[in-house]
Amino acid sequence: MLSFPEVKILLVAINAKYVQTNLAVRLLRSYAEAHAPSIRSGLVSVEIAEWNINQPSGAIVRGIYESHADAVFFSVYLWNREMSLRVASDVRRVMPDAVLGFGGPEVSWAAEKFLDECAAGDLVIAGEGEATFVELVERFARYANDTAPEGIGASLSEILSGIAGVYFCDRGESGRGGSIRFGGDRPLIADLDTIPFPYTPEQIDFEPAHRIVYYESSRGCPFKCAYCLSSLDARVRYYPLERVLSEIAYFMDRGFPLVKFVDRTFNLDPDRFLKVWEYIRDHHNGKTLFHFEIAAEYLPDAAYAVLAAMPEGAVQFEIGIQSANATTLQLVGRPAHPEILAERIARIPKHIHTHVDLIAGLPEEDLASFARSFDFAFALGADMLQLGFLKVLPGSPMEQIAREAEGYRWSDFPPYEVLSSPVLPYGDLLILKEVEQLVDTWHNSGLMRNALRSLCAATDSAFALFLALAQFAKGYFEDHDIFLPRKPADAFSCMAAFLKEGQASGLAGLDVSVATIAYRFALEYLRYDLLLQGKPGVFPDWFERRYSKEAHDALLDSQGILKGQNGGAPVSRRIAYSRTEFDRFRFDEEGREMAILFLYSDDKAGRTRTLEV
Repeated sequence: MLSFPEVKILLVAINAKYVQTNLAVRLLRSYAEAHAPSIRSGLVSVEIAEWNINQPSGAIVRGIYESHADAVFFSVYLWNREMSLRVASDVRRVMPDAVLGFGGPEVSWAAEKFLDECAAGDLVIAGEGEATFVELVERFARYANDTAPEGIGASLSEILSGIAGVYFCDRGESGRGGSIRFGGDRPLIADLDTIPFPYTPEQIDFEPAHRIVYYESSRGCPFKCAYCLSSLDARVRYYPLERVLSEIAYFMDRGFPLVKFVDRTFNLDPDRFLKVWEYIRDHHNGKTLFHFEIAAEYLPDAAYAVLAAMPEGAVQFEIGIQSANATTLQLVGRPAHPEILAERIARIPKHIHTHVDLIAGLPEEDLASFARSFDFAFALGADMLQLGFLKVLPGSPMEQIAREAEGYRWSDFPPYEVLSSPVLPYGDLLILKEVEQLVDTWHNSGLMRNALRSLCAATDSAFALFLALAQFAKGYFEDHDIFLPRKPADAFSCMAAFLKEGQASGLAGLDVSVATIAYRFALEYLRYDLLLQGKPGVFPDWFERRYSKEAHDALLDSQGILKGQNGGAPVSRRIAYSRTEFDRFRFDEEGREMAILFLYSDDKAGRTRTLEV
């Protein structure tokens, strides 16, 4: 089962997307390399292998098999549970003597149930894994090297017995059934500084320019949100501040493009988080974006002074709203401060990208209540509004709430998404699914954000607008035989048809005269949004051109584009035309025209700049 003289352990991460990286396996390896004597002496080696769920499971099985590992540990989450089980089942068949272990939030809080269902699994690391993994490493090394010379093999039960934090199945000789044993709870790591930085140059096995890096500066969360497993660890522990600042400097010095802090609520301690933001503000490299999940209602005045001077593109925020229904928030253990939250979010400078979240399916939130929550969240003006759906996670307090409530139904399979609540039937959830798809692809993506916001500003309810648009789009695409995936041009044509039809019919309580003005403005912004996407090859029929070649030509001269001013190289007139577009827009009630020059970047970011003239 365990080889001699060296035991090889493979940590397997199966990410949701190629661009993602797995922090957990890197923390396990770095901690073990620092604290396991058998690794430093060469008796045990630990390697990492990463794949993603879009790859064939057979390719992952082959990679694990060709690693010739003695023990394979899977990092298991909602998005990869089924893939991990499928891969582990096949690995068991081709590597019958390997130890197969699992860890992560998807199995950690329901380890016995998981081992009972997973015939391929030998053990589960429960909870925080670093110290437990070190003891496993040392136990593997001891048994492999103490018994191998005499040819006496220890049973897996002997090897795993008594290790705190480990659940294992004593399956006996048959390899099936058996009793599940637990080594007892393991205390949390008191000093997080004992966990080494996992992204040293020697440890980076990926190209940072093309990947998202996940990073933690604390563990735990003081809040008790019922739907979140982080509510089970209320004690908040921090890495030393000076260390965090030095590691932020490391990311910036090496030009990492995106670093996502996984801290559940980053802005808990003002004396701490303000120093982090001040450091980023004062030392930013113009490239690295740091992502933080924050509770906006707890932002102090001092935070806004820091953010006002924060370079654009340096930080972005994810803010959980979840609901504006006070009863709902109380039932799931969330702070209910919608007025304070709105005021705090409104004060965040506009150059800071913000992302707010709602959750459909929470207790006492029916369709009408969710519509009010949506209107509240949309009115905050965030760059993105994420409409998510409740996941009844095994082991979470929400699971108990849902089991005790008559009418909750949810999927037995990951991501355990709600199918109905006592006040939100499945049919209403389907309506929200259609709205969610439209918000994400048309608004959050930036495809036609200006047109949508212009129209929503004239209605009594943003939700009613998106609902009407979702219903219209469904019929439009069916009538035009347009199926998934749909091109941006199809979406723009659909929106233009919606606007032209709406001018005569009114919407969401607006009389026809008001609706006519609202839709006319929205159509102007739709023209603007289209040109923001890039230079059109062909203008669609709905697009009313107000183009002047003479004005376009004059702007190329007056703005120094042909001469390569502002640091650019001189270009020919033909190239200048290919990288720019010009049109006029009527954004006010008097119908006055605003001339805008669109400048298209040829870099990888593909950014578009506009110049009002």
